[in-house]
Amino acid sequence: MKKLMSLLVFASLLAGKSTGQASAIYALGVGLTVDASTLDAIAAATTYYNLDGNTHAVSLPGSLSLTVNTAQGGSLLLSGATGKTWQAPADNAQNLNLFYRVFETGTPTASRPSFGSYNLLYQNQWNPDGNINKYWESTSAPGTVNLLAGLVPGTLATPKSYTLEFYGSSVMNYSGGSFTAYDNNGGNNFTTTFQLVPEPSSASLLTFALSGLLALRRRRKV
Repeated sequence: MKKLMSLLVFASLLAGKSTGQASAIYALGVGLTVDASTLDAIAAATTYYNLDGNTHAVSLPGSLSLTVNTAQGGSLLLSGATGKTWQAPADNAQNLNLFYRVFETGTPTASRPSFGSYNLLYQNQWNPDGNINKYWESTSAPGTVNLLAGLVPGTLATPKSYTLEFYGSSVMNYSGGSFTAYDNNGGNNFTTTFQLVPEPSSASLLTFALSGLLALRRRRKV
């Protein structure tokens, strides 16, 4: 009977749902440090967004309404994560991990990169109803992740749109084994978009090349 119940719990969590006795992740948040450009007056700032639950002041929007200019020192970092787990009496949450990836918006699922893993650290627990809740958080460890690494910018005229994708997982042990609880927006994962510039356009490169040739001709005449 225990095995049957565990299988039912596992199937329920994979589907992004929970029953009255299903151990689960019930809050998940991500910290993003944004600096659109070092040439503007706005310094880099970190904001914590809710992916699930209501732990932070703002939920992750469908779009960050952000254009990062890498040529001007712009950056986008994964700077931390938070989460809460609830466990049924016979279960014990062993960890909590945030998974993330970045891809050009519209990329087919089969062509998207694999997920990176960001480990949250256990902080404390409480049990007001006799069942244990655990709080997990990571900031200084494992540190920051450059979310722009390897991305190809668009041009100033045509910025490229990229999608950030997240989900969480927690391994739950019980007397007969273990299962994994997921927090994945009902199987759709949590996403937001941003734009990336600039890679010089062909016209800009041509102008730059012609300017160089003219300067070279002037020096030779002198």
